[in-house]
Amino acid sequence: MAGARVREAVPRLKLREVISRLEAFHGRPEPPAVTDPFEMILWESVAYLVDDERRASTFARLRDRIGLDPEDILNTPTEVLIGVIRDGGMGPEGRAEKLVRAADEVLPLGREGLRELIRTDPEKARRKLKRFPGIGEPGADKILLFSHAKVTLAPDSNALRTLVRIGFGQEDKSYSRMYRSAEEAVESQLPADFPWLIRAHQLLRRHGQEICKRTVPLCEACPLTDGCRWYRQHSAPRHGKT
Repeated sequence: MAGARVREAVPRLKLREVISRLEAFHGRPEPPAVTDPFEMILWESVAYLVDDERRASTFARLRDRIGLDPEDILNTPTEVLIGVIRDGGMGPEGRAEKLVRAADEVLPLGREGLRELIRTDPEKARRKLKRFPGIGEPGADKILLFSHAKVTLAPDSNALRTLVRIGFGQEDKSYSRMYRSAEEAVESQLPADFPWLIRAHQLLRRHGQEICKRTVPLCEACPLTDGCRWYRQHSAPRHGKT
């Protein structure tokens, strides 16, 4: 009951206020490094459990030494592909397999065909995108967002954690249910302003990576604590204790 009272007492910040504070705190994000739909798929598959800088360098080697067209990847011997992306984290063999599967998947449509599908039928494109390796709901939504085809925040796990802790959505053992609850909670506050939405996506992700961490969040540095449901619940004295 005490936790429920704390939850009700927290004044939820409006999304625009959240993003405004995060931009003042972190600074205005640089434009995304990759926005082409197929290149975004390759970006996700080329590295694993590494920081953005290392992912970018691995992606650049793929681009410079092999190319980013599906034909480039399919015409490259597997051992060469593995060697080019080896520095991108664990399991280079599995990452190379994902790149080949992605190239196979897009080949019948082609890169331009995928872009056209996203422009003309975003819902059909979303189903198609989820067939690519490593692209689930958040990944498909991110590609649609960066293509200016869907009004969404497309939160990754870091951004989603930040949103839910503030009060947009509910914690859930099911990642899909938690993702949808956050999407529904912010839906009415999303402007049809794609540059703003992309910056919001980037800022929420960065905040989750650097401040609103999963196990040891740096609440003392956070600019959102006065409107954060999670902070109120975890900083309040426990019931019956002084």
